[in-house]
Amino acid sequence: MTDTYQTRIPALSEAELRRVLAHFEGYRTEAVEAALAELERRGLPLAEEEQTRIRQGLAQREATVEAHLRGGFVAGLGDSLSARLARIRRLTALLLAAGLGAALAIYLAAAPQAPNPLGYEPMNTKKYLRDLELYGGKVNVLATEFMGWWNDRWQGRNLATTVACLTVLAAGGFWRLATRRARDLEPHQGGAKQRSE
Repeated sequence: MTDTYQTRIPALSEAELRRVLAHFEGYRTEAVEAALAELERRGLPLAEEEQTRIRQGLAQREATVEAHLRGGFVAGLGDSLSARLARIRRLTALLLAAGLGAALAIYLAAAPQAPNPLGYEPMNTKKYLRDLELYGGKVNVLATEFMGWWNDRWQGRNLATTVACLTVLAAGGFWRLATRRARDLEPHQGGAKQRSE
């Protein structure tokens, strides 16, 4: 069973209801309205000016949220949800194509890694690892291995893999955030259309 504010509000004490109303900014509009209605039902209504102050605060909060949503990048992508989602998909595909194309170009242009001029990798020798551990402990060995791995990510063909992974993460993040913002904008646009009619 879902525990929603409609089931919780009637179970609250008068003090808890008044606390919700005193800090109405931190609660959903529906929960505040339910708390007002519950006090009214119990015969303990707030003063008219206090109810007006709370409702004006809620209206101002809704107007601020709507202005924030309308001022965002996603609002300029179209008039309807389906148009915005289609443009978001196209932009995501464009980001993926550009990033993966750049990764492919880097991969093809990168020369194979040259062998170490010493003829061996120092990190592969027990003596070098023992010396690292002797002077700095296990943390020194781990830090050196991590720095070597990290530096390898930004060179040659490994850079192509890094760019491809970052592209997928960035495109996925953009798609998720933009889609969520587009869906959040829809109810506010519907309310604005109804008020303008």
